[in-house]
Amino acid sequence: MSNHASADLERFPRMLEDLVIPSDFARSEYLAENAPISSLETWKQKSMTVLHEILDILKRIEDDNVSLKTRGDVVFAVAPFTSRQLSALDGDTEDEQGVLQPEAWVTSQAQALADELFTLPQFSHPSRDLASQVLTQNLRPIFKSTPHPHLHSETGRKLPKAAGGPMAMQDYYEGQRWKEHPGVDKVVLWCVRAIESNAYENMWHLIIPPVMTLLDDFEAKHKLQGVIVVQEMLQRVPKDLLKRTGVDGLLRQSLRTSLSHLQSPETAPLLKNAIFASISLTNLTTSVSPGSKPTSERFDQLSSLLGEGIISGIWLYAEDKPDVIKATFDTLPQLLKALGIGSVRFLKALMPQLAHQLIPQTLVDPDRRLQLSALRVLGVLFEVCKPRINSWKETILDAVGRCWVGLIDEERKGIKPSGFPASLLEIKSRNEVKKLLQITCAQLAEICPSVVQDEFQRFLTADRRLFEDLFPQLMAISP
Repeated sequence: MSNHASADLERFPRMLEDLVIPSDFARSEYLAENAPISSLETWKQKSMTVLHEILDILKRIEDDNVSLKTRGDVVFAVAPFTSRQLSALDGDTEDEQGVLQPEAWVTSQAQALADELFTLPQFSHPSRDLASQVLTQNLRPIFKSTPHPHLHSETGRKLPKAAGGPMAMQDYYEGQRWKEHPGVDKVVLWCVRAIESNAYENMWHLIIPPVMTLLDDFEAKHKLQGVIVVQEMLQRVPKDLLKRTGVDGLLRQSLRTSLSHLQSPETAPLLKNAIFASISLTNLTTSVSPGSKPTSERFDQLSSLLGEGIISGIWLYAEDKPDVIKATFDTLPQLLKALGIGSVRFLKALMPQLAHQLIPQTLVDPDRRLQLSALRVLGVLFEVCKPRINSWKETILDAVGRCWVGLIDEERKGIKPSGFPASLLEIKSRNEVKKLLQITCAQLAEICPSVVQDEFQRFLTADRRLFEDLFPQLMAISP
């Protein structure tokens, strides 16, 4: 190794120290302030320079010349600046993925530099030793001061009963040293991605405590971080390890608890991610060999998630929260497909809720995103509950017809119910709803052919000019 390279490596400890994120960034007061604190803004600008230097050095130096400790310290220092790079969730648009937006300490330039650093081979394809180094030397000292009351810290197994008695969780929430390290959740996220499936067994006692600490925190923002980590982990962890250690039950209960957070800014992404994670957990732990019948355990878990978790646990208290309702709607296609024909038992709750979101309200501008999501759910119900759709055709067509009338009325008047003109984006969304309404009618005609000559004709008799575009190319279909 050249003298120049050696000198660069000697500078690493100081540069990494400059990347330690000030704990003030974790304060809600800072996040709520209109004017940034000048000292923190100065630090943000400096962090970009430091990240650029570190990236430049690592590109020049051979991997073998960088010690394991240094690489671990780089992961710990730089990961908090990265983007989470999650796959888009069902129903998401770019604007709706607020969970993926940079945190207060991250500039777009810093994020780009950090993401580029993690494309270097030693970090994009990390060794098992590097993952172990980060877990044992960087993360464990932070989280060990507040051991999770339901986990054995040396084995990662679920304890028969909570350590510390009835007040264990309350004590657990005091002195949370890990919260002094903003962005530590992204280090945990890097670790769950870095660990290969066959390595989880040996590293279980190292990775599961920080995962559960995030997931079981009382603050919604940290709980959301934990849910995101769990989603990634479930793509890699062996199902038998979850079941043998009892952690599958802990995860299921913690994810269900997440559904009760209905009053925070993170509510919508938290609910959406928690429901998706719950589905993934059930699919993983109750999977069967090809050709075998799904287990009753699988059906019970999915039914509980939909019935108790969403319908009774969320919808009952979120009538005035359209973002919350939409978050649940966005998860329903995946959940209903997992339940299959078992979804039939929930039609009495699902159909009225979907219909309600389609029907225009007086003097209130409709939420097009919510209407689009409701129509997508309806399309999935047509697939999985086909034998029972005929019983709901009148409810469906009533809502579809009212929604269509509202759309046409807006087009003719050139204004929204609130009296304001529609933007180009709103006009685009309105046209998307119209298209899905037409598709819904076409799908219904395939399932219930009699509607073409009965219900559809009644619409046309009432006002052919208004409704004929709702049923394109269907008038020639005979029952």
